Amino acid sequence: MDCYIISQMNTRFLLSLLSIAFGFTSLVNAEEIQIGEKQYKAERLIERKIGPGTTYIRLRLPDYPLNVNLVTVDLNNPYNRIETTIANESAKGTESLVTAARRQDSDAHHPLAAANANFWVVGSQKEYPLYAGITRNASVRNGKMVTESNKNKEKWDGGTERTGVVTVSYDKTLNIDYCTPTLCFKKAPSGTEKNIQTCNKGFQAKAYAMYNSFYGRDREFMPYAEVKDANGNKKFQLKEDVTDGIEVYLTMDEGEKWTGGDDIKFTVKEVKKNTNARGKLGDYDLAIVSFGGANQTLKEGDPVILKYYWTFDGNITPVVEQAIGGNAMVMRHGELTDHNYNEDYNSMVYSRTAYGCSEDGKTLYMLVIDKSTDPVYGKSAGCSTAVMCEIARHFGCYNMSNFDAGGSAELMVDFAIVNKTTESTPRNVANGWMVFSVAPEGDKTLASIEFDHPVISLSAGESFTPVILGYNQYGELINNNVTDFVLSCDPGIGKCNGKAFTAGTVPASGLLTATVNGISASKAVDVAGGSGVEEIALDIKSEVVEYYNISGVRCVKPETPGIYIRRAGSKVEKIIIN
Repeated sequence: MDCYIISQMNTRFLLSLLSIAFGFTSLVNAEEIQIGEKQYKAERLIERKIGPGTTYIRLRLPDYPLNVNLVTVDLNNPYNRIETTIANESAKGTESLVTAARRQDSDAHHPLAAANANFWVVGSQKEYPLYAGITRNASVRNGKMVTESNKNKEKWDGGTERTGVVTVSYDKTLNIDYCTPTLCFKKAPSGTEKNIQTCNKGFQAKAYAMYNSFYGRDREFMPYAEVKDANGNKKFQLKEDVTDGIEVYLTMDEGEKWTGGDDIKFTVKEVKKNTNARGKLGDYDLAIVSFGGANQTLKEGDPVILKYYWTFDGNITPVVEQAIGGNAMVMRHGELTDHNYNEDYNSMVYSRTAYGCSEDGKTLYMLVIDKSTDPVYGKSAGCSTAVMCEIARHFGCYNMSNFDAGGSAELMVDFAIVNKTTESTPRNVANGWMVFSVAPEGDKTLASIEFDHPVISLSAGESFTPVILGYNQYGELINNNVTDFVLSCDPGIGKCNGKAFTAGTVPASGLLTATVNGISASKAVDVAGGSGVEEIALDIKSEVVEYYNISGVRCVKPETPGIYIRRAGSKVEKIIIN
């Protein structure tokens, strides 16, 4: 009985490939990442283009150990789009990323990937239950504000001068940095500007609040007071005795649209005075509400300008289409900030979610790092935000903001959560960013191909049939298994016979090329001097060894010919017995 071993396989990925007669190969791409004073080996277990300008990478740092998932998006590509996804299109509540993706899937608007984003109000906080499920910091979807990042009474975690905000503009340019927020309204053209305290939340006396459709058209507005409970803890409590409420209802003028960074014109349609400030939005586009001395002199028919914008460091005020907000800017200009160390949440060992950008603002980085034990990839220890930044910087990230982690840290690719979360079932989240393909629908013509392997490393004499991916002219993945290809290779590395490649008998490196209908793609191949079976076997003697069949079911040590997965500690191997 002969046994071949291919080390560090991605088993989930492998199982899908076995069904299409995948051959013998390692899918490991080793590189070094500097973390502090130490170099860590990093293995790219998956590196796949999943849509226009969008790549998914699964990275394993076995010596740390860490499981890292990364999606990069080239915003110069005209056929992708970033959108803030809001749970059930409501400022209050949560939804799974997979459900949100399926809900928003349509012709020429296909979800490719998504990650969780903002922190939100939970039971241990003073705003609960009044604000249950409402996000903290900025949240903007398709130009319309969901929640604000104001500096007034709702200021959180030092405000955006500390937390920063993550935005993308209509020209698909990212701004991720410290910033100063503005949210105000005035009677047009030259009335006095009045600051708005909150958006789609409650409001206190002498302050203004705004409500739009994300609040809900049939929910009562929420005047509140900050009180102390029986234990002396501060709590938000709905104020029941308001008698001087002012509710102004407006509709958007024809030709206007919701957008950050520009004036939005409205007309007052109805004014209600001396109310309990607990009206409902109904069919109007906007309501501005106050009580306790925040006087409004607006009357029916008045023109009103609403504006909200973020002035970033360097006096950049982009026209914002989408926005989310984390708890701290942890990397700026390629350097780690003090926020990695001056807040327990960032300095602790934890799972992680972060959003970053390249220096030119045209590449998005969506990063999720696990603190869990994956049944296939093994243990991931979690890390501080400083370690997270070092990994992101390795891939070219320039600015980065830290987001909600713990059970919320999750990355979706192709309608599935690909990381192992800290909970048995991926948690519903309040919002996130989702990447869409917006290429024209229906083009199934093959325009390019790719090897579905980060690297190909073979033993002497080993046989290999690659998996080839097919893409249309827009970069959409249209075929997970192109079968009618023919292989060719550089002299000296081996021989090709149709779709099969057999490695040579001496160490060598060269290119393996797949061609179909005149379309070609090449990949480097490394041929080693032997199988290395004895060395691997010695490495795992001290480990508890587990075996799995091709369906992922654990089994005893296999003797029947077939394909199996062997796991020993952090090592994962595919073995073929014949």
